[in-house]
Amino acid sequence: MVATRRAFVAMAVAVAMAVTVRAQMPTPVPATTETTNTSVADYLPDLSQGQSEAFYNGIKLAFMFSVLVGMLWQSRQQFRNLKRLQKHSEDLKFDAEKHQKEFSRKQHIHFENTPLVVVEFDARRQFKEWTGRAEAVFGWRAMEVLGRSYEELPWIEPDGVASLREAFSAATGAEKSGHIVTMRHLTQNKESRLVEWHVSELPNDGEAVGSILALGLDVTEREATATTLREQHDRYNMTARACGSGIWSLDPQQGDLIWEEELAATLGYGGADFPTRQSQWLELFHPEDRLRFVQVLQARAQQPDTREIIEVRLHHREGAYRWFRLDFAYEPNATKAGGRIVGTATDIMRLKLAEDKFRGLVEQSLAGIFILQENRVVYANPKFWAIVRSGGARPPLRPEFLELMHPEDRAMTAERMRPLYAGSSQEAALLFRLYGPQGAGVVVQGHGIASEHEGEPAILGLVMDVSHRFAQEQTSRRLSQVVEQSPVAILITNPDGVIEYVNRKFCEVSAYPQEELLGQLPQILQSSQTPERFYTDLWGRLQIGKKWEGEYVNRAKDGRQFTVRAVLFPIFDEGGTVTHCVEIMEDITSQRTLEERLARAQRLESIGNLAGGIAHDLNNILAPVRLGAEFLKTLPFKGQEREIIEVMDISIHRATELVQQVLAFSRGRRSQREPLWLNQIISELERLVRESFPRDVRLDIRLTNDLAPVKADATQILQVLMNLCVNSRDAMPAGGIISLVADNVTLGAAQTASFPGAQPGKHVRIRVSDSGTGIPAEVREKIFEPFFTTKDVGKGTGLGLSTALGIVQEHNGIIELESTGPQGTVFVLYLPVTSDVPTAPVSTAATKKPTANPADSKPGRGHTVLVVDDESPLRQAVAFILGQSGYSVLEAGDGIQAIEMVRSRGPEIEVVLLDVMMPRLDGVATLKALRELRPDLRVIATSGVNHDSRVEALRRLGVQHFLLKPYRNQELLDAMGSCISNGK
Repeated sequence: MVATRRAFVAMAVAVAMAVTVRAQMPTPVPATTETTNTSVADYLPDLSQGQSEAFYNGIKLAFMFSVLVGMLWQSRQQFRNLKRLQKHSEDLKFDAEKHQKEFSRKQHIHFENTPLVVVEFDARRQFKEWTGRAEAVFGWRAMEVLGRSYEELPWIEPDGVASLREAFSAATGAEKSGHIVTMRHLTQNKESRLVEWHVSELPNDGEAVGSILALGLDVTEREATATTLREQHDRYNMTARACGSGIWSLDPQQGDLIWEEELAATLGYGGADFPTRQSQWLELFHPEDRLRFVQVLQARAQQPDTREIIEVRLHHREGAYRWFRLDFAYEPNATKAGGRIVGTATDIMRLKLAEDKFRGLVEQSLAGIFILQENRVVYANPKFWAIVRSGGARPPLRPEFLELMHPEDRAMTAERMRPLYAGSSQEAALLFRLYGPQGAGVVVQGHGIASEHEGEPAILGLVMDVSHRFAQEQTSRRLSQVVEQSPVAILITNPDGVIEYVNRKFCEVSAYPQEELLGQLPQILQSSQTPERFYTDLWGRLQIGKKWEGEYVNRAKDGRQFTVRAVLFPIFDEGGTVTHCVEIMEDITSQRTLEERLARAQRLESIGNLAGGIAHDLNNILAPVRLGAEFLKTLPFKGQEREIIEVMDISIHRATELVQQVLAFSRGRRSQREPLWLNQIISELERLVRESFPRDVRLDIRLTNDLAPVKADATQILQVLMNLCVNSRDAMPAGGIISLVADNVTLGAAQTASFPGAQPGKHVRIRVSDSGTGIPAEVREKIFEPFFTTKDVGKGTGLGLSTALGIVQEHNGIIELESTGPQGTVFVLYLPVTSDVPTAPVSTAATKKPTANPADSKPGRGHTVLVVDDESPLRQAVAFILGQSGYSVLEAGDGIQAIEMVRSRGPEIEVVLLDVMMPRLDGVATLKALRELRPDLRVIATSGVNHDSRVEALRRLGVQHFLLKPYRNQELLDAMGSCISNGK
């Protein structure tokens, strides 16, 4: 141990000497932080040669001294450890060899299983590695290849040896960069393979030239596929040139056109000269074909993946027109909106010339003429196609003749034509229905004879269209179905207004069966809101051939009145005489109801915003009056003076409650919502009604057993229910029954759409009804407006229902009037169900706030308060009340004055009574500035409303005391005392 300690002491002395020398030299700063290979020299200061030698000699002497001492005193210990170290070294060597073998094994497995051909060449360019993939591609086994030169093995085609040698040179050159080369190889079976190689150098320790690693990918199949595609493209081009066909495409949105060069050549254009824009291309179309082609393009864009064939004439550069057959379809874009028209174009000019010669013989025929070969139509005149097209679009070339017929007629027609094909008969009578692509049958009559066409047996046929009257009947039947199944109500009358037809929807809307409407006048639906003169003027207008459209109110058979939007117009015959009148109408009652609800909600919101602003100003006015009145109550007035002061206090209290109701209507009162059971609220309501209502007014309560909980403010919900019950009581001066029923319901999106804030889902429904006088229809739209009342002067404020509406909307609920009759009123209240479970019974009783200790008559003595408010009367009243309690009061008329006062008076100010809404600088900005000057400053916030966002911002800034104007003297003193005593 002594020897070891002496060795460490010597080493410490040496290090201390070196540090002392180093500390006297300037610290070097490396030139860059990006260099990864650094040495001790990089951290030495810039010294002269003599200083550097002295520094290094000192370090060497110190180090040799420490090493010598350590060796002398530790040689014995080292000798003992020598054998242990030797044993440990052998163990490490064994583990290293084991890990090296495992790594080599995994590397070999990786090379054997990779899809790449892995070949390694040593420095003499002899095969050093030949994987299983190489054996699979080239056929030679590893034992046949390893040790042989790459030039000795016959695996490269003669012209590829130089390419591989060049790749070796590039990989081992000065830049040591990999090289990619594609070469033709020969397998052991003399098959040709195309391989893409990546050649790079693998350095070997101690050798000037490293190994070469070649990674190859067999691309023979890929090259063969590419060659096949090129050959197919060449064959396509040859075929297209021979047939005069080619591919074209058009982007309808951008107007870009792609037209193959071979097609352009048929029109006398070079590839670069042909138009590339849709507008220029359409100028090449014959005027008779241009509009037809554009219409077909637009139709195809509406029916993607439906092919269209059309024959058009395009203008040749030399002046003539050439016929082309365009076969195309609209292909939508899979990744974005829009798509392209893609198709083929075929030059059919020669075919057209031949057809013109033959067509000239038969095109004037009144009968349809056709030629069949192998039951296919190889030729037909225009009349035949006119007959076929009456059932739909023209079929493609050489259609199957029987496929043109109605399926029920094919077997019979085939049986009649069989003797013509067999040669046993020369003529056959035909009668069948053609069946076009649109599914309409065309009845034709004719005959066929055995003949020849272009040297082959054929059938020459002639047909006549005899289906005119059948087509008319079918059209009438289709129109009848359209009218009958229309989603709008349709009525048809004669010129005198007698109803001749009503569709199914009209019966549904009017609740009349069809048999009760036919033969009647439209006045059968006349409502009390539609005068008789309306119908007289309406039918007089129709009889002179004019149209009418508008809205009016009808009456259904069940007495229900409904609003309709209608269009009425006359029907004329060939001579211009009115033969019928048609009315198309749509029931818009629900739409009008929704619009009225939304308009009422917007009107109430505007009134609420105005009422909230007025209430805020009234609170500022009432605040100093209330403080002064409460102070007067503390003075020793007696007799009439005391009575006047009490009347003042009561009046101020009533005014305060009125303002609070206005704020509640405009969502100005902050609710304390928590999960609760409504049956507890209803039980307390029952107690209040029993104690305060007359004995002849009875409350009948029916609650479901599993009434769900809601998240609400208990006091506010009790206020809503109490307001509804008070209204019911006032509507029953002679007594009666107030019924309250509560149950669980689920509202859909359609039921909540017209109520702001309401959401679909589970709700608790409360129905409050009475047997009173009811609400007249003319005032039902105004009952939720503030200050609207039907009660006598002095018996109502007109804020009961408006307050209830504000509270319910704040709870995301619904309140609506259901009754429409003259007797009784039903209000329905919906409150959303909560998943939270109430923890304890709720109480709506007001919590009594703590009051100051009466024994201390001057609790504010020694404390300084800064009152910040833009209302001078309120500042003076607050300063007076606080001064009576011993506080030293400073005043500031706005936030800027408050900041200057805190800056100048320093720590003297303990509490700031801060108004939230002030001009120039509001309460939030003022508080932030004050906290920068005095982070420990205590603040009490005041405001006429507590729903403002600035109030919430002050709460987030840590203000825990908030007074709602107009506050009482004791509330002010309690908040001040709590703020000072708690230090917040």
